[in-house]
Amino acid sequence: MKEQKIEKFRPRIYIDKEGNWYQDGIPVLHRWTYLHNNKLLGRDEGGKYYVDEGSGKLYVQVEDTPFVVKMIDRRKDGFYIILNDETEEKLDFNNLWINEENVVYTKVKNREFEARFLRPAYYEFTKYLIQEGDNFYIEVDKTKYPLKSEKYS
Repeated sequence: MKEQKIEKFRPRIYIDKEGNWYQDGIPVLHRWTYLHNNKLLGRDEGGKYYVDEGSGKLYVQVEDTPFVVKMIDRRKDGFYIILNDETEEKLDFNNLWINEENVVYTKVKNREFEARFLRPAYYEFTKYLIQEGDNFYIEVDKTKYPLKSEKYS
């Protein structure tokens, strides 16, 4: 009887739901390496994440989202989010949703990636939410933006 060989795909790079990177099971703690990897992150046509340093794609396993919202900052001209790669973006309320576990997400990087709100950002964000019945919304410049319970592409 012929023995079947089963190979398991084990990516060398893994990103956990808190935005922490691991290579070969070891946390990536060097700040420059961490930030550089985030800059090189891409997605293929099938939606898989990869890092490409020029010599080919190295696929990345992502637990939830590759980017996370670490902080939210309300300014005169709107709300800004600070991501784990130390960049900031103006929050687009049309790209915001909440899942069944009450985790808030948004689209980032020109809508190419999704980002999960970490607890500190979530708690800061909820200070501005207004409840109307079972629904929540945020009001900016007299416009109400509902917190959707489903992902919009």
